[in-house]
Amino acid sequence: MTIQRSQEIFERAKAIIPGGVNSPVRACRSVGADPVFIAQGDGAAVWDVDGNRYLDLIGSWGPLILGHGHRDILDTIKEVMAMGTTFGAPTEVEVRFAETLRAAVPSMEMVRAVSSGTEATMSALRLARGFTNRAKIIKADGGYHGHADCLLVAAGSGAATLGIPGSAGVPEGAAKDTIVVPYNDLATVDMFCRAGDVAAIIIEPVAGNMGLVVPAPGYLEGLREITRKHGTILIFDEVMTGFRVAY
Repeated sequence: MTIQRSQEIFERAKAIIPGGVNSPVRACRSVGADPVFIAQGDGAAVWDVDGNRYLDLIGSWGPLILGHGHRDILDTIKEVMAMGTTFGAPTEVEVRFAETLRAAVPSMEMVRAVSSGTEATMSALRLARGFTNRAKIIKADGGYHGHADCLLVAAGSGAATLGIPGSAGVPEGAAKDTIVVPYNDLATVDMFCRAGDVAAIIIEPVAGNMGLVVPAPGYLEGLREITRKHGTILIFDEVMTGFRVAY
C-alpha cells in the first residue's frame, strides 16, 4: 500500500497550516505515523487520495453515527439548502431539532445548540459557575472537554496525541480553579466537594479520550449523590457518547 499522494499533500499542508492539520488529534503522532488524507467516504468505508480503502472506525470522532453519504440525510440536506444556507435568525428547524432531542431524553428540559463541543462545555461550566456563585471545577485525569484554557489540564485526546501534559500558552491562573481527580474515584471527588466551593464536576459517562474507560458500577450514580449533597452541578460531557452508546 502506498500513501505517496497523502505524504505530498501533508508536506504542502505543513507549509501553510500549523502542524499540517486543523486539529491536533488528526496528526496521528500517538500511533507514530503521518496522517492519510481522505478523498471520499461511503457507508462505513473511506478512501484516501491514493485510492486505499479503510474501514472507518473513527466516524468523524463521534457525530457520523449513520455513516458516510446516507441517502436520507443527503436528500434532507439538499431540500433544506435549497431554501437558503444561513440566515442569522431563528428557524423552525432549530425548534424541531430541540423537540426531537427532548423526546429522546425526557430529563433534558432545555436545549441550546452551539457549533462545537468546546463551546458546549464552556457554556455549561459558565452556567454552573454563575448558578452556584463558585469558581472551582473538577475533571478527570485524562478527560478531554475541549480546548478552553481551564480544561487543558491533564487532558487526553489531542493533548495526549501531541505527547504533552497540558498546553503551552495557557497561563497558570487560567487553570488554578481546575481540580483533577482519577476517573472512577468517588472518595476523592467527595473530599474536594466538602469544601463547598466546587461549582461543577464535568465528566464523560464513558471516558473515550484516555483509551476507553467504562465507569465502575455505581460510579455515575455516586457522582449524582455527591453533587446533590454538596450543591455542585454534575455535567455529563456526551460529545462522544451521546446517542452512540444508546438511543
